[in-house]
Amino acid sequence: MLNRKYRKEFEVHYYEINQFEEATPVAVLNYLEETAVAHSESVGVGISKLKSQGVAWMLNRWHIKMERYPLWNEKIVIETWPSRFERFYATREFNIRDSHDHIIGRASSLWVFLNIEKKRPLRIPDKIKDAYGTDPHRAIDEPFGELYNLDDSVEKKEFRVRRSDIDTNNHVNNAKYVDWVLETIPAEIYHNYTLASLEVLYRKEVAFGATIWAGCQGIGKGLNPVYAHSIMNQDGNLALARTMWQRRNK
Repeated sequence: MLNRKYRKEFEVHYYEINQFEEATPVAVLNYLEETAVAHSESVGVGISKLKSQGVAWMLNRWHIKMERYPLWNEKIVIETWPSRFERFYATREFNIRDSHDHIIGRASSLWVFLNIEKKRPLRIPDKIKDAYGTDPHRAIDEPFGELYNLDDSVEKKEFRVRRSDIDTNNHVNNAKYVDWVLETIPAEIYHNYTLASLEVLYRKEVAFGATIWAGCQGIGKGLNPVYAHSIMNQDGNLALARTMWQRRNK
């Protein structure tokens, strides 16, 4: 069943921008997640209803491509729709549109439907599929790429999980992992380039008080530097990521 794409408007606030007066990558991730949540609420299968039934959606993958980041006070519209349901997986797409309806960013995401108590995937009920409908069009028309572990010798930064990092599932919010990733980018890249592509694979949850380490390794040079990233604790990788950067216009 085809669905109508859900749209939500945002205005970029001062506390969401960087030194270039652009929305940060983390702010953009928050817009995307907020739109997904609002879509679920609008069709009657929101967070509270699912939680009362002992089930939830868990984010597994992000792939985001940005043409440009919206500016301070700019109004944008996030457009989202599910493109596929398969057993316990769902793929959700996003377009980011400016006030002239031009697409300035795209994202694809992969979600797992699971039993909260048992932490096990569940087959997605037909009533949930029917509530959303589907549109097979992909925002990013390529499969999720394979992400790799870092070399053991890579230098890592240490972080402690704070209360403000925790979401409604009582684990670290997915956008916080990207915050940690960006903290590891070399200063010369961070200040002179813009994040054009971001891929994230979430492997394990982490709770309040945990100590984690974030590592970064260059894997591509030239005009568009590419980095591999890992977020880990003492038991192994919690998330893997890849970032690609484009030089800013002077």
